[in-house]
Amino acid sequence: MTDAAETKSQTETTTEKEKPKLNVKVEDIGPARRKLSIEVPPDYIKGKIEDAYSQLTDDAQVPGFRRGRAPRRLIEKRFGDSVRTDTRGQIISEAYSQAIEQEEIAVIGEPDIKDLDKIELPDAGSLKFEVEVEVTPTVELPDFASIKVSKPSVEVTDADVEAEIERYAERFGAIAEAQDGQIKAHDYAQVNAAITDAEGNVIEQREKVYAMVHGEEHDHKGHVLGILIDDLGKRLIGKGVGHEEKIEMTGPAAHENEQIRGKPIVIDLKVTKIERIKPAEPQQLITQLGYESDEQMRTDLRTELTRRKQAQQRSDMHQQVRDQLLEAINLELPEGITSRQAERNQQRQKLEMLYRGSSEQEAEQKVAELRSESQEEARKQLAEFFILDAAAKKLEIEVQDNEVNYRIAMLAMQQGRRPEKLRQEMRRRGELENLYLQIREHKTLDKIIEQAAVTDAPPPEEGKTEASTAKKTTKKSTGKKKQADE
Repeated sequence: MTDAAETKSQTETTTEKEKPKLNVKVEDIGPARRKLSIEVPPDYIKGKIEDAYSQLTDDAQVPGFRRGRAPRRLIEKRFGDSVRTDTRGQIISEAYSQAIEQEEIAVIGEPDIKDLDKIELPDAGSLKFEVEVEVTPTVELPDFASIKVSKPSVEVTDADVEAEIERYAERFGAIAEAQDGQIKAHDYAQVNAAITDAEGNVIEQREKVYAMVHGEEHDHKGHVLGILIDDLGKRLIGKGVGHEEKIEMTGPAAHENEQIRGKPIVIDLKVTKIERIKPAEPQQLITQLGYESDEQMRTDLRTELTRRKQAQQRSDMHQQVRDQLLEAINLELPEGITSRQAERNQQRQKLEMLYRGSSEQEAEQKVAELRSESQEEARKQLAEFFILDAAAKKLEIEVQDNEVNYRIAMLAMQQGRRPEKLRQEMRRRGELENLYLQIREHKTLDKIIEQAAVTDAPPPEEGKTEASTAKKTTKKSTGKKKQADE
């Protein structure tokens, strides 16, 4: 045996020797939920206490004694309670980690250690405690060949191009304070906003945030501080600077903040400014976009719309697969949906919107809508995550670094930003993990579609295109870009 191999063997033997021989009993206590009854042997407990005292004896400074020279009985008298408390916590933590590894349990969320405050290290005998955990549900995947997918057309019409020119005219229009002093549909209302609970305690408060005011084409829905308000447009249209609005409502069922989720809240708004977009003139738009002629602009926009429709086509086909998988699989889910899981779903949906070519404003509106969805809808999204995770493992789907880099570059191009700057922001917001999962899901769905029965969908009726039915939702300017809740 080589020196390196011998060292590795000794290390592995030592590690295995240090681990206690746990007695673990696992019970099924509900949908995707397990109870672990864990028993730690007395010799391991005794060894951990001895290790703690040995370390403490070497390090403790006791008046009248040099470091490392204090008698053991004095150390025990002075530090006994804290040593047992710290050792208890360490033993419970290590035993729990070893138990879920030993029993091969895929845990989601945080463990619920029963009566933790009452657990004490025994003077003799073993240490027993119980832990309840939520686990990844078992997924029985169907035969992917049984899935039927309709492939939408990606034809771009002249009406699509005209609608895109209108969008660009608004995007590159001039923004200015409204002179008539009254809010109209499609205006930006700058507001000071505060969210308080039923007792008046401030949960969140911000000044000079922007809310886009929607009209009938969006059922007057809008969002402030990330919370969807069903009648925001009705409340604000026609109002002026200085107007104060008090909105009493129940917090979104899927909000990541527990102080807001499903609780009575009050949103106070005070309008501080009204701003409006004047669409760019045709020749001005051609110049601002850097084209030499109207024909060149239309040709490029048609190319971009084709790319966007291809992304939408792929997304539509993906959604058909998602829906059929959800219908085919009866998945038992844990009762609790944590705030982290809700937030992860919201981020995934936002990235999906941006991937399809939606604006940042449209994506933020979608996130606000997701926060307002019912627990049933949130659980549906969670089930979809577990199903696609199981499919990815079955199909051995992997994501490479260059795929993540390409997706970031594509998102940066759509938003007119530098890729490295966007990457830094996504890392800061914790979105890179969700981007990785999005790419993994897309590759999984693409692989399933390869095995599915795919047919071409008939082209849309003439004059009825996505662009002709889409409503104006994006309002930006080149010199002063607005974001809701900026």
